[in-house]
Amino acid sequence: PDARRDDWKLVNAGIRVQAIKQEDGAAGIVHYGTEVVTNTDKSISALLGASPGASVSVSVMLDVVKTCLPYLLKSQEGAKAMTRMIPTWEEDLTPASSAERFREVSDDTDQLLGLRETDQTG
Repeated sequence: PDARRDDWKLVNAGIRVQAIKQEDGAAGIVHYGTEVVTNTDKSISALLGASPGASVSVSVMLDVVKTCLPYLLKSQEGAKAMTRMIPTWEEDLTPASSAERFREVSDDTDQLLGLRETDQTG
């Protein structure tokens, strides 16, 4: 209740960006969220979005590698490197039949990051 207008200063914190794309001959469609846009010869990519941050960084970089540098993933060395960084690289963990594998990977990750106590009983 004691706030005074003179105690505050207006500051622009950032600018929101929405991509407007033409799809299948339709009029431009506004896309909200974060999106990677790549030119036709795949020589440059840009990240557009309202709040591209840590939550999307891995997904974004994987999109760029898949789109612009696919040859890196086709080599045996590249595939091994991806699997070392992302153990589930070539796995689809979305079906219900993958639930046990998902729990295993989640538990391993929690333990590696120190998010869960190690079982001392066994």
